[in-house]
Amino acid sequence: MNDMPEPKNDRERTIAATIDSKLLTSDSPYESILAEIVMSVPFDMTVSETEFLFNYARWRLAHPLKKQPSRGILPEDLKRSG
Repeated sequence: MNDMPEPKNDRERTIAATIDSKLLTSDSPYESILAEIVMSVPFDMTVSETEFLFNYARWRLAHPLKKQPSRGILPEDLKRSG
């Protein structure tokens, strides 16, 4: 999967932001991070939103954001598509 799964609505944007945040701040194994993400999304997900979560998480793991402890996520990281 080379192309970033694009969020289609606000709920998918929330899911993507949650994934990005959790992957940047957690040193837990992948399976634990996914459980944390699912538990921290502030709404019950539909089947298509759950599919987006897994597709985006898989893509994000292959295309990680750069950790910048003193500056957080850089704007260019958010626009990066591969």
